[in-house]
Amino acid sequence: MTPDEYCQDKAARSGSSFYYAFLFLPAERRQAITALYAFCREVDDVVDECRELSVARMKLAWWRTQIDQMMAGQADHP
Repeated sequence: MTPDEYCQDKAARSGSSFYYAFLFLPAERRQAITALYAFCREVDDVVDECRELSVARMKLAWWRTQIDQMMAGQADHP
């Protein structure tokens, strides 16, 4: 599965009206907003699904590191 396919699947599985609204966007813009929305779902899932505060903090810290690396041009996560 490609990163774009993963984001598409993550957004579609959410069942959100946002996902369906994205379908009306031009392809390039739709792909970008779907990736951003998939990220938001990932972070939201951490908060919603982690029972242990320390685990949630660790996962959110991992995402923060990934964003910092991406902004520095050194991402190791798609």
